[in-house]
Amino acid sequence: MHLLHTTTKKLEEFVNPPDYAILSHRWREEEVLFADIHQEHAKGMKGYAKIEGCCEQARRDGYQYVWIDTCCIDKNSSAALAEGINSMFAWYENAQVCYVYLDDVTDNGDPETESAFAKSEWFTRGWTLQELIAPTSLFFFDSHWKEIGSKNSLAELLSSITRVHSNVLTRVNAGSDKLVATRESFSVATKMSWAAGRKTTRPEDRAYSLMGIFKVHMPVIYGEGEKKAFFRLQLEIIRTSHDQSIFAWCGPGVGGYKTGTWPFAPYPDYFAKSGNIEDVPSDQWIGYSQKFISPDAPRLDFSATNDGLDISLPLRPLVDEPDEFIALLSCRRRVSDGEYHNVGIRLRRSVAKAERYERIDYHTLEDIVDTPKEFRVKRIHISFPLPSDSIDIIPFFNTSTSLFIRHVGVEEHGFSVIHMETAPSCNLQVQDSNFVLLMRRPTPSPQPPQDLKCSHHLPWTADSSWLASFTYHNSTTKEQFIVTMGVSWVRDGGPWLRITSEKPPANQLSRLKIDWTSYLLKAGKKVTASVKNGGHASAGKKRSIMFDRYSVNITVYGDL
Repeated sequence: MHLLHTTTKKLEEFVNPPDYAILSHRWREEEVLFADIHQEHAKGMKGYAKIEGCCEQARRDGYQYVWIDTCCIDKNSSAALAEGINSMFAWYENAQVCYVYLDDVTDNGDPETESAFAKSEWFTRGWTLQELIAPTSLFFFDSHWKEIGSKNSLAELLSSITRVHSNVLTRVNAGSDKLVATRESFSVATKMSWAAGRKTTRPEDRAYSLMGIFKVHMPVIYGEGEKKAFFRLQLEIIRTSHDQSIFAWCGPGVGGYKTGTWPFAPYPDYFAKSGNIEDVPSDQWIGYSQKFISPDAPRLDFSATNDGLDISLPLRPLVDEPDEFIALLSCRRRVSDGEYHNVGIRLRRSVAKAERYERIDYHTLEDIVDTPKEFRVKRIHISFPLPSDSIDIIPFFNTSTSLFIRHVGVEEHGFSVIHMETAPSCNLQVQDSNFVLLMRRPTPSPQPPQDLKCSHHLPWTADSSWLASFTYHNSTTKEQFIVTMGVSWVRDGGPWLRITSEKPPANQLSRLKIDWTSYLLKAGKKVTASVKNGGHASAGKKRSIMFDRYSVNITVYGDL
């Protein structure tokens, strides 16, 4: 890791670093980056004063080195960036002291729930959650580098602001293991609830910033989108954990929402109401299950497949809906001191006479307070939803479909892709400067409640579904445009394209096929996109009648 010398302001690289202080802060304009720190112009940048303040505080505390994320990670190196993201929690944990610099707090008076301190932006950001939890010693400073207080002295207030239990902040009962409070004492659902509502500049960072809290590592793939990054995070968690509270989430909306969905949460926000859910230890769950449900010891293992989740769960059919069930999870909700309710989710059999299910009514969790003897343990598969025979719509894709997305004149006119987002049913591959979008068995679904917001801001309808959005940006002219792709589910429908300056709002999305569109740029330039049948084979796939193929051209016209 690179550390900054507090006197010389020079970076030095260490394999076994000496004692160091570490900074936590909000990124602002003109931050001094890795490439800037050794240049003379760095001293004239707005972010340099923050570096000087951190170094001065560290010198007063007796430290020769500091770590500051703006200048100590070479973000132009993908390897250095990936190492930094995967090591971030450990670097904050191993620091001798952490300084939290709050540039939006100018008065360091007594902090309270309505103070400027409590309302600081720092408490709303994704990365700062682990920066709060990881360090053993942490101090807050206002914009003038005047000390506000320590993590220990402000533990109760910090807990009320962040929902993180004060025992986690003060390391109560941690013993020699600094992480015991976060790794063992609190469930996956509770830790996820701490991240609900937090924001990051890059959508994938909402998942990446949680890796250290769950003690997992995974590749960093910017462009994969928040949903895919968060899904991969959950897969890494279940590889080493039996904690079924990872399935104890609920989405927004109320009442009778029967659309099938998969067992994993799409966003951390879906755990907002799961802060009081606790994992039931394996030995206790086995004893409880053998006493009240079945004499046979339940299987504790579960695993994700390419089509869903294999798991053993106690099921109880609903009286009026024989194909709908309450599934009991091995976790419980703390209702009050000493009072707990078991937690369940609703499932629906998706294939007749088969142990294949999908989750329904995911706007709520079931509190189980009655006798569990009506439950029967089954080894089941909770899958991605299958299309319903009752929906009079012909799915556009029979098996798999590929869109070969070719760029013509895009780079030559100074545009590059700065953000990519795809639906869960899609797999994005990159071939040089072109993309291949592979789709498997996407299915239509009834419209969800109005207050369920999708990250792509496009509606879920039975007629049309969003598949992907690509944001193109010109760093010289500051222009950008967004190509949105979807599929029309109506008979004889097909892929559609839309070019806009922003992602289209819900009320402007056509439910009919659009296979050609254009958008005017500055200086008479124009970008167009079109789609046609056939064309290139998908990456690594032989041509087959089982694959529908479409070619998409995204072209920028105009004089260079």
